[in-house]
Amino acid sequence: MKAVARWSLPVWALVSVTPLLGLRRRPAEVYLGALNPLKRGSLVNTHGPHLSTRDGHLCFDDVDLVELAERLPTPFFVYSAGRIAENVATLRDAFQSRHPKTEVFFASKACSALWVLEQVKKAGVSVEVNSGGELWKALRVGFTGGQIVFNGVAKTRGEIEAAVTAGIRAIVVDSFRELERVNEVATDVGRPADVALRIDVRVPTETHPEMRTAHGGKFGVDLIDAAELFANACSLGPVKVRGLHLHIGSQITSVEPYGRAVEKALDLVEQLEASCGEPLDFLDIGGGYPVPYVDAADACDAADYFCATTMPHDYAEAICALVGARCPDLTLFIEPGRYVVADAAVLVSRVESEKRKRLLDASDHPVGDEHWLLLDCGYHTLLEAAVMQWRYRTVSASRAGEPPDASFRLGGPLCDSADVHIGDRGTLYSRLPLATSIGDVIVFRDVGAYALDTMTQYNGRPRAGAYAVEDGRVVVILRPETNEDLVAQDVWPAEPL
Repeated sequence: MKAVARWSLPVWALVSVTPLLGLRRRPAEVYLGALNPLKRGSLVNTHGPHLSTRDGHLCFDDVDLVELAERLPTPFFVYSAGRIAENVATLRDAFQSRHPKTEVFFASKACSALWVLEQVKKAGVSVEVNSGGELWKALRVGFTGGQIVFNGVAKTRGEIEAAVTAGIRAIVVDSFRELERVNEVATDVGRPADVALRIDVRVPTETHPEMRTAHGGKFGVDLIDAAELFANACSLGPVKVRGLHLHIGSQITSVEPYGRAVEKALDLVEQLEASCGEPLDFLDIGGGYPVPYVDAADACDAADYFCATTMPHDYAEAICALVGARCPDLTLFIEPGRYVVADAAVLVSRVESEKRKRLLDASDHPVGDEHWLLLDCGYHTLLEAAVMQWRYRTVSASRAGEPPDASFRLGGPLCDSADVHIGDRGTLYSRLPLATSIGDVIVFRDVGAYALDTMTQYNGRPRAGAYAVEDGRVVVILRPETNEDLVAQDVWPAEPL
């Protein structure tokens, strides 16, 4: 059966999805209804959490992804409600079993789709936001003000007013000037503002250079200036300092930097509490807990931040031991994002074309060739693949029972030479079955974080849809765009301002 074109849906699908196509958003609804009964066959979990092989096809939460790709326009995302719940429970239990006064705040920048926020809320944890829009989403899903922490380096007056009005758990103050702004807004609104002070603890980490957030750079106030910021905050009537905040980066594959960061933070907590005579409520240590983006190995190179063998309990054991020994009554906040949703989703794409191109030596003589597979998924759908050179493992969903015995270059559809997917272990090549060809379904793993929120319409390509497996059903959580969505915000003909 031929793949459904981007701009059309079969009649049966239109009947069930029509209510979702309006501008008014509704809770996720059943799109496909009951799936066809799954074929009986061998079920072998060889690909990762919630992934399995059945009759040669890749399944995700027992849903045949090849069958799904025949019904839906590719590319599209599929999320797992079960996996999100498992990841939340793993993190929460790892920390609370060692330090009961631990609270988990999901970093919604990782994925702020309403359905995802709802799953996190159902799992019993709170939320961290980074903009007025994310705050609005969190409140819309049903988080209370007391369940929200608001981060960010350049909050507008309007955003701060919304946060103060909602009575959120803490506004994370990022600078001296922002402290002044929070005070001004709280005074105007006539309500107190609970804050945490973000401190740059100057701890280097082995991760992507653009993900190092506590060793210089734009985030937080230098450790040496923290006492002054604290004194300023304590002198302001509407501002109530409730805690300290730090965040050393994302995809941190070693426990050691957390130990050093928490030690510095606890030194500061003790200093500040002694100066004011009152205890702080909490220490927020941010997130950064890693996800393995490459297949498990006995050992990882410290510089290879895609290779992660450490688990949440490793971080919890080190961090909670420090907090428990020095400040046992201090509440610990953690802000996981990537760990909660990354491996809870896959991206389903299709091979639209293929070609062979010669490899030439320095004298332009052919010395071999490369087999290219051109997919309908490019960096308009997986932006970090180009911007961050991020690696995602690929699997042939159509040939999941066959060995990956051939090397291919994978390219996206965009008119841009940068629209090329990085191969296995940072090479140019992805290993897939030799027979992989046009029409085959290719799946990108671990795409649940920083993908939905960063899609673009570059090259006039409507954004992909997203679906989820929830309680044995496939539901729509983000409708696929159509060509009409490409011009939905255009004003044409132009109008006077």
